[in-house]
Amino acid sequence: MFFAKLHPLIVHFPVALLTSGVVFEIYGSLRKDEVVATAGRFNTRLGFWCIFPVLLVGFLGMLSLNNTEKFKDFLSGHLRFAFLTAGTFLIAIVVSRYFRSPFGRVVYFLALAAGLSCVLRTGYYGGELVHRFNLPHSAWGQ
Repeated sequence: MFFAKLHPLIVHFPVALLTSGVVFEIYGSLRKDEVVATAGRFNTRLGFWCIFPVLLVGFLGMLSLNNTEKFKDFLSGHLRFAFLTAGTFLIAIVVSRYFRSPFGRVVYFLALAAGLSCVLRTGYYGGELVHRFNLPHSAWGQ
């Protein structure tokens, strides 16, 4: 029950870092502003590393939920896109580190855009769980 309450409190930090990181990095690259692009890279990497405690807390919080039948589709979508987010940003970071060619740069920015899409989809499903189904309060074990 503790983790189900904690997850919504800490999830917004990596979401903000990843979102701002992708936007700053793409904007900085398009405008040839290295300071903005560097800030974006920093935010993206810090946001990536912050995903893992949030995933762990979210998974532990999910284990405390009962009566998940009515919102199982939204919960599975939330989980699917959460793990896709982590995987996509992992790919982006590996590509940026080891593939520094122009083609690697294109793949990197495509991975960033895909990662941002995954973050937004994860947030959509999480928002539906909170606002449509009143989680975590409505599904706590008594």
